[in-house]
Amino acid sequence: MTKKREFTAFYLSKSLIMTRMAPKKKKNKTFYGVKGGIANQKVYLVYNLSDPDNKLVADGPFESLKEAKQAMERYLSKGLCSWIVTYNE
Repeated sequence: MTKKREFTAFYLSKSLIMTRMAPKKKKNKTFYGVKGGIANQKVYLVYNLSDPDNKLVADGPFESLKEAKQAMERYLSKGLCSWIVTYNE
């Protein structure tokens, strides 16, 4: 191999390594809350296990406990295991 080819092969291998090591772009994440903002409000989520897949599914968010209980009772009447989780209490 000539020196020119060796240099080209070396340069290409280094440039490939450097592109793999390049820093990845950060994804900007934005949270869109319920009715403008819920940072200091109580929020209720109803979780249930879907029947055929056994996957965890969330319903809500609900602002009142009464709404969350109604949703939970709907799932329980269908025979699905469900429960209420409270956030920002």
